[in-house]
Amino acid sequence: MRKIAITGANGFLGKNLAAKFAADGYQVICFSKGNDDTLGEFSNITFLNSQIEDILNFTNYPETKDIDVLYHFAWSGVSNVYKNNPNIQAQNIFYGLKVLDFAHKCDIKKVVFPGSAAEFSCTGGIINGQGVSSPSDVYAASKISTRLLCEAYAKQLGVGFIWTLITSVYGPGRDDNNLISYTIKSLLAGEKPSFTKLEQEWDYIYIEDLLSALIKVGESGRTGKIYPIGSGQHRKMIEYVQEIRSLIDPDLPIGIGDLPYKNGKIDHQILDISELKRDTGFVPEFSFEKGILLTIEFFKKQLNEKDSSYS
Repeated sequence: MRKIAITGANGFLGKNLAAKFAADGYQVICFSKGNDDTLGEFSNITFLNSQIEDILNFTNYPETKDIDVLYHFAWSGVSNVYKNNPNIQAQNIFYGLKVLDFAHKCDIKKVVFPGSAAEFSCTGGIINGQGVSSPSDVYAASKISTRLLCEAYAKQLGVGFIWTLITSVYGPGRDDNNLISYTIKSLLAGEKPSFTKLEQEWDYIYIEDLLSALIKVGESGRTGKIYPIGSGQHRKMIEYVQEIRSLIDPDLPIGIGDLPYKNGKIDHQILDISELKRDTGFVPEFSFEKGILLTIEFFKKQLNEKDSSYS
C-alpha cells in the first residue's frame, strides 16, 4: 500500500498515524476539520477540510482515487463529558456507514475501524475479540453497535473490513486528562492526584507501538477479523501510578481510594494479542518503563516552556 486515507486526522491518534505514514513516504489524504499545523512539514499530506458527515462529497475528487487503505478515526464524543451521551454516541454509527459508502464508491479495498477494548472490559476475562460483548459505558456500546452494523454492511458492499480493539494509549501529546496524563501533570505540579482504589487489571500501549500495529493491520491484517491491540502486558492500575510517582518524586502523596468506582463496577482490560502477532508480525517495542519516561519528559518540557513564557 502506498496511498492512505485517514478520517479524524486532527485527533491524537489520526494525527500521529498521518505523520508516521508521511515520514515513511506514503501519500496521505487527511479528512479533518481544518489543517493541522504540526503536519505542515510534510508535502505528501493532503488535507480535505470536511465534517465526517460530508465525506461522500469527495468521491469524485482526484485526491481520493487509488487509495489502498482507509483508517476511520473520526468519532464524536470521545471525552469523558460525552461518553455517556447516547444522542452523540449514536451519531457515530451513521458516520461509520457513510465511510463505508465512501470506500465503496472510491473502490477502496480495505477499511480499518478503531474499536475499543472497553467493548469487552466488563466480561472479567481476557479480551480476544470473541464471545459476548460487555460494554463499560455508552461510548463502548456505540462502538459495538457500529461494529455489528458496519461489518454486515461492508460484506454487502464488498469492502474489506477490519475492526480493532484498542486498549488505553499513552505518550507525548496525549493530554486529555486520562489516568496517565492526569497523574503526571498533577505530580509535576506538586499536587495530590485522587483516584479510586485502582484495582483494575489494565494493558497500556505506547503511541509508537500502537501506530506500528495499525500500520501492520492495514498492510497484512485479514479482512473480517477483530484484532485486539495492546502491549500484551497488564498489571493493576495502582502499579502504573506508583511507578509514575517513583520516577517524578517518590515522596509525593497520591490519593488511592479517594474516589468511588463509577457504577460500583471494576472493569479490566487484559488483551490477548497473539492473533495480531501471528497475522501481521507485530511485536511491541516499548515497555511501560521506557514509554513512560519519554512521556514524563514531554510533560516536563511542556511545563518548563509554560513557566518560561510567564517569566
